[in-house]
Amino acid sequence: MNRIAIGLIFIYAFSSGCNQSEEVLNIEKWGVYELVLSGPSSGDPFIDVDLSAVFKNNEESIAVPGFYDGNGIYRIRFSPHSRGEWTYKTESNLAELSGKKGGFHCVSPAGQNHGPVKIVNTFYLQYADGSPYYAVGTTAYQWTSVAQSIQLKTLETLAEAPFNKIRMCVFPKSYRFGNDTEPWMYPFGRQDDVNDYSKPNYEFFQNFDLRVEQLLKMGIEADVILFHPYDAWGYSQMGDEMNSRYVRYMIARSSAYRNVWWSLANEWDVPRIKDTIDWEGIGTLIHNEDPHQRLRGIHNWHGSEDHFYDHSRPWITHTSTQTSQFYNAIKWRDQYEKPLLFDEMRYEGGVPAGWGRLSAEKMASYFWMAGLSGGYGTHGDTYQNSADDSTEVRWWAKGGYLVGDSPERIRFFRSVMEQAPVTEMTPDIFDNGDPTNLNTNMYLFSKKGEYYLAYIAEAGQNIEIILDGDKKYTMEIIDTWNMQIVEQKSVKPGVYNFTTVLPYTALRLITEPNDKTPQ
Repeated sequence: MNRIAIGLIFIYAFSSGCNQSEEVLNIEKWGVYELVLSGPSSGDPFIDVDLSAVFKNNEESIAVPGFYDGNGIYRIRFSPHSRGEWTYKTESNLAELSGKKGGFHCVSPAGQNHGPVKIVNTFYLQYADGSPYYAVGTTAYQWTSVAQSIQLKTLETLAEAPFNKIRMCVFPKSYRFGNDTEPWMYPFGRQDDVNDYSKPNYEFFQNFDLRVEQLLKMGIEADVILFHPYDAWGYSQMGDEMNSRYVRYMIARSSAYRNVWWSLANEWDVPRIKDTIDWEGIGTLIHNEDPHQRLRGIHNWHGSEDHFYDHSRPWITHTSTQTSQFYNAIKWRDQYEKPLLFDEMRYEGGVPAGWGRLSAEKMASYFWMAGLSGGYGTHGDTYQNSADDSTEVRWWAKGGYLVGDSPERIRFFRSVMEQAPVTEMTPDIFDNGDPTNLNTNMYLFSKKGEYYLAYIAEAGQNIEIILDGDKKYTMEIIDTWNMQIVEQKSVKPGVYNFTTVLPYTALRLITEPNDKTPQ
C-alpha cells in the first residue's frame, strides 16, 4: 500500500481516480481520506490513547475518531460527503498527536463511485447520488477468518457472482458442518486459551480492512456483523466495557468505507447472548458516534416475529429478518416503516438441517417472493466446495466456491428488478377476500397504471390483476427458472386473469407508449 509522506504525517486516498499533487490532495466525494500519525507504541495504546479529528467544510463540522494500528501508527479515516475544501485539526490526550492541522480538496466522484446506499421513499434503497441500487445479498459468515487461500478464492467467486451485498462476521465462528476450525489469526492477543482484549491483533483487522475495500471496488456492500453466539473463543462474552471499546474501534476503522453497513448481531436472541450483550446500548452508541451514519440493523434467530428486535427503535435503519414469511411483508413494512431485508430466508444446499437444504428452485423462488413482497432477499449455499482440500468449506460459512444452481437464476431476477421502477412500486396481498387466508405463492408488485410484476410459484394457479389506466399493456410471461420470456402479447386495461401452466412463472406488464384509449 503506497502512502505519501509529509513529515510524520502520511496521507493516503483509498478512492480510485483521485489526483494528487504537492500543493493539494484531491479526494473524491465519498472516497476515503486517511491521516496517519506516528506516536508511542509502548504501554497499551489501544486502551490508553484517545485520538480524533474535527473535519470542517464551510459551516459543517464533523468529529471523527482515530485508532491505533500497531507499531506506533495511528490512523484517522474520513469520507467526505460534500465537495470543496476540507480542513482538519487533531485532538488527543497525547501532545504529540494533538493539534495536527491539514486539509484536502473534495472533488466529484468518478467511475462507479455512487456513494453509500441510502433509504428512499421509506421502504427502498438507492445510492446517495440517486443511482438505483437493488440489494441482492449472499452470506459467507466467517470468510475473513479462514485461510488466506480461501479468502482469495472467495473474492474470485464474488467477482463473477450476481451479488451486491454480503453478510459477514468480524469474529470467527464455531458451528457444525465444518465450522470447527481455528481462525487463520485471532482478533486479539491470546495465550493458553486466554484472550487479552487490550491488545488487538492488528494484522487481523488490517486484513478485514483490505477485504472490505476489495468488496467496495467490486460494488458489493459489506453488511458487517459485530457479534454472534457461535463462539468458541470468548468474543461474545467480553463484557460491556470491552464490547463498547471494540465497537468504537470498528467504527473508527471501517465506517469511512462507503460500502459498510452495521449489523449488531447474527441471531441476537440466542439465549447465551440475548441478555449478556447490551443491544440497546450498542445500537445507541453506533447511532450517536458513527460520523458517517452507515445503515444499522439487528438480525433474529427464530423466524417468528415475536423474536424480532423492536425495529421501530430510532437507531435501527432497516428491518433485518430471519424468516421466509414473505406474506407478512406488507404488515411489517406498515409496522416499522423501514426497508425490509430478508437477510436469512434459508439456504440452498444439502446439510441435514432444514434451514440449509433448499433446492435451487426454492432458493431462486424465494428471491421473487421477497422482492415482489416489497423486500430484499439474501442467498446462501451450504454445499461443500473444493476451495481447500484440507478442511471442510461451505460458502455460507467460509466462502470459497459456489456450488448450487440458484445464482444464475438470481442474476436473472436481479436484471428484471433493475429494469423496474422499484422505488415507486407497492406490493399487494392475495387473500381471496379473506385477510386470514393469505396465498403464500402469489405476489404482485406494481406502479399502478404503468408497471406490474406478478409471481406465481406453483403451476395451475390463477391470478387476477386489475390493470389501471387507459393504455394497453405489453404482457410478458416469464419462465424464471429457465430465464426466458415464453410469450409476449398486448392486453387491454381492466381485470386480467392468468392461470399458470409452469411453476415459477412471472408476469411483467408495461404500458405501451403512445397508445390511445382502447376501443
